[in-house]
Amino acid sequence: MVSLNAVEKLYATIVQHFPTERITTNQAADAVGLTRGVTSSYLSKLEKQGKLLKTGSRPVYWQVKRDHSAFDDLIGVHGSLSTNIQLAIEAIVYPTHGLPIFITGPAGSGKLPFAQAIYHEAIRREVLKKTAVFKIIDCANYKDHPGTLKKKLQSENNATTADGTAESGYLYIKNVQMLGSSDQHYLFTHTNQQQTTAFRYIYSGTTEIFKAARVWFKSAAVQIKLSAFSDRPLNERITFAAMYLQQQADQINKEILIAPNELIKLANFDHVNNITALNNRVQLLCAGAYAKAPDHTQLRLGQTDTSAILVTPKQQTLQARITSLITSALQLGPTTDALFKKLSDSLNNGESITEQNFLLAKVLNQVDTIASEKLLSVFAQAIQKDAKTYITHVYGVTFPSDNIFWQNVALAFAFAGLCRDNLPDTQSALKIQKAIKHRYPRSYYLFKHFLTKLKAQYVQSPYYYLPFFMMMIHCESKIESVQYNAILLAHGEHTASSIQQVVNSLCGNYFFEAFDMPIDVTLDQINGYVQEYLTDQSPSAKGNIVLFDMGSLRQMFREIKKVSDQELIVVNNVTTAMALDIGLRVQRNDAFQSIAEASEQYGATTEAQYYEGLSNKKNIIVSCMSGVGLSEEVKKLIDATLSPALEVIAVDYKELHTLLTNHDRKFFSNTQLILTTTDVADDIGADIGIDIVNVYNVFDKASSQKMQTVLRNCGESPQSINELIDRLVRFLSIEGIRGRLQILNPDIVIQESQRIVSHYEDFYNVKFGSRLKLNLFMHLSLMIERMMTSKRSTTSIDRATLTPPEQEFFSLSSGIFQPVEQKFNIKVQDYEIALLYQLLKDFIFG
Repeated sequence: MVSLNAVEKLYATIVQHFPTERITTNQAADAVGLTRGVTSSYLSKLEKQGKLLKTGSRPVYWQVKRDHSAFDDLIGVHGSLSTNIQLAIEAIVYPTHGLPIFITGPAGSGKLPFAQAIYHEAIRREVLKKTAVFKIIDCANYKDHPGTLKKKLQSENNATTADGTAESGYLYIKNVQMLGSSDQHYLFTHTNQQQTTAFRYIYSGTTEIFKAARVWFKSAAVQIKLSAFSDRPLNERITFAAMYLQQQADQINKEILIAPNELIKLANFDHVNNITALNNRVQLLCAGAYAKAPDHTQLRLGQTDTSAILVTPKQQTLQARITSLITSALQLGPTTDALFKKLSDSLNNGESITEQNFLLAKVLNQVDTIASEKLLSVFAQAIQKDAKTYITHVYGVTFPSDNIFWQNVALAFAFAGLCRDNLPDTQSALKIQKAIKHRYPRSYYLFKHFLTKLKAQYVQSPYYYLPFFMMMIHCESKIESVQYNAILLAHGEHTASSIQQVVNSLCGNYFFEAFDMPIDVTLDQINGYVQEYLTDQSPSAKGNIVLFDMGSLRQMFREIKKVSDQELIVVNNVTTAMALDIGLRVQRNDAFQSIAEASEQYGATTEAQYYEGLSNKKNIIVSCMSGVGLSEEVKKLIDATLSPALEVIAVDYKELHTLLTNHDRKFFSNTQLILTTTDVADDIGADIGIDIVNVYNVFDKASSQKMQTVLRNCGESPQSINELIDRLVRFLSIEGIRGRLQILNPDIVIQESQRIVSHYEDFYNVKFGSRLKLNLFMHLSLMIERMMTSKRSTTSIDRATLTPPEQEFFSLSSGIFQPVEQKFNIKVQDYEIALLYQLLKDFIFG
C-alpha cells in the first residue's frame, strides 16, 4: 500500500468533501485536523502544483482545479444545473453515438445555450471532430408545412462537407410543441437513426410534449429539465443580472452604478420569457439612464449612494465578484453580524429557543426574496422527507406536518447556504455553533447528524446551524429532558440500530444511540465509538448507560470509565426488551441507583456493572487452585454462616492472579479479605493493603485469629465467626474431600492422590506438611474427577520453552500420572501439570 504524505492527504480530503465548492483555509484545517498555519502552507503547495485554484482575499478561497468544461461557462454549473449537466455528459459519452436529448423548460430559460454547451463539450471530449457542426431547426417555421420539415431533415442528414464527406454534429430541433401529433411522431422516429447516422439529436420543447413523445422513442432519451428564472437560486439570478449589466457596460463603454435594491429587483424579475426578458429589461433600464445623461461617464440605475455597486467596461473579473455583489445587495454581512450578536445575547441570558427562533424568523422575513415560493416548496418537501427518514424513524422524534413550518425551515437552509457561499466563517458564527452545542447538547447532536445526511459538507459550515432554531423549536424541550446518555453496541450490520429504532419509536423520544460493529471490532475501536459520542453530549448528564451484546463486562466498564467520570452502567447480552425497559426508566427520569439495580434483574445470562472496582459492597474474595467450582463451595459455606451484608466473590486462581497484577488498591476498595487454597507470591498484590490468607491456615492458631479479627472489623458476630471456622476445618478435612466427589469412589481416588503425592516426595527427597498434603489430596482428587467428566482439549505447552527444572517436572509427572490415566481412562493435560508445578515449586526447590 502506498502511503500518502500530509499534503496529498489534504488534497484527497478536499476532493472528497468539497469536490466543487470554494472553501476557506479554516474549513480545510478543520476537515483534516491541522493548524491553520500548517494548512495554509500545504494549500499553497497544492496551488503551485496546479491542483488548487486560489481566489479572493480576506478570506482566501481554495477550489479543486479541474479541466475547463464547456459547461463551466453556464450560470448554475455547480448549482441548479449540476444534475442536468451530469445527465448531458452521460448522453454525450454513451457508446457508440450517444443518446438523443430532450431539453424541456419554459420560454427563455436557456435551452439553446445549454444545447450549444453540449455540442462544445462533445468536441472537447473528442467524441465529435473539431469540424462537427451545430445546426438549428425551428419547428415553428414548419408548423403548417410538415412536408418541408421532412425534406429539411433529410437534407441535413445527407449534407456533405466541401471534400465530399458526410457532415457530423448535432441537430438542435426546437419548439417541438408547435407541431401536430403526427408530425411529432414522424420527427421522433428519426431519433432511432442516431445510431446509424453522423448526426445526433437535441430536441427542445415543453415538459408536456416530452411526456407524450417519450412513448414514440424506441431508444432511450435523456431529459434535461431547465427551471424558470424565478425558480433559480438567488446567487444565480444575481449572476444573470450582473452578466447582462456587464454586457451593456461593454457595449456603450460606460461605467454603470446600480443601487443594491435595483439589483435585487432585477434578480426577482418575473416574466414569462424568463432570462430573455431579463436581458431586455436590463437593456431598457440602461437605455433610459443613457437617454437622461448621454454625456455622463456613468449610468446611474436607482438611488445610488456609497453602497452602490460599480460595473466597469471590459471588466473580466465581474463573475468572481458575484459574492461581493450578493453581500452588498442583501447587506448580508451587517445582517448576519447583527443576528449573531442577538442570538449570542439570547443564549447567554438563558432565554428559550422560542426567542432565538423569533430572531431568526425576523431576519428571514427581511430576505425572503432569496428563493421563490416554488423552489422553497420543493426544498421543504425534500427536507421533511429526510427528517422523517433520518430523525423520526431512527430517534423517535417527530415534527409538525404543516407546510408553513417546513417552508420556514427550507428558507432557513436557503439563507444558510447563501451565507456559506458568500461570507467567510466569522468568529461570531463559530461561537453561535458552540453555544448551541453547550445549551442544547442532545438536540444539537441530532441536528448535526441530520446535516451529515443532507450533505456532509454542511457540517463544516457554522451557518448551517442557523436552521437549528427553526427546525428544533417544537422538540428541543422534550429531547433535552432526557438526563442520561444511553448507547447500544452490537455486532452485525443492523443489530444495534434495529433495537434503537424500536425503543426510540415506542418511547417517542431520542433515548438511545446505536453503533453497529463489525464482527472483528477491537475494544479500542469500541471505545472510540463511545468516546466520540460522549464528547458530543452534555457533561451535566446524570450518567451513561451502555448496553452491549458480548464481551468482558469488567473490561468494557474500565475502558469507558477512562473516557468519562460520570456514573456508568454497563450491561451485556442486550435484548430489545431490556433496552425498552431501560428506555422507559430513563423516560421517567428514575434515579441512577434505581436503574442500576434494575439492570441486575434481567436474567441469569445477563450481567451488569455500575460501580468502579470489583464490587460496591464489602466483600471477601475466595479463590481455589482446583477451579471456581471449589470456590463456589467455600462461598456457599461463608454465605450460610456470615451476614448477607458481606458479599462473597468466587473466582478461579488464574483470574485472581490477573486481578492482583493489573489493579490497584482503588479497585479493591471494598475488599476486606482474600481467601485462597495456595500461597500467593509476595510480589503479587503486595501494594493493595489487603490480607491474603491461605484457607488451610485455619489449622494454625495465629492465622485463625488473624482471620477472626478481620471478620470482627466487618461487623460479624463472634458466634458466626466461630461457626465459620469450624465448618472450614471440617470442609477441608478428608471427610470434606469425600463430600466433594460426585462420581468416583472417594476411598479409591483419595488413595491414588496419596500415591501421587508420595512419588513426588520420594523423587525430590522432601517431606510435605500436613496442610500442603491436604491441599494436594483435594486438588488431585477433584482434578481426576473433572478430567473424567470434561472432554475439553487444552493446547499443549511447548516443552522447549520451559526451564530445565520445569522440563524435569513435566517428564517426571508423565510417568507418575500414567497409572491414573490408564485406570480412569483420562489424559492429564499440560495445563494441569503446570498448575501443579506452581503449587509445589517453592516446596521442592525452596
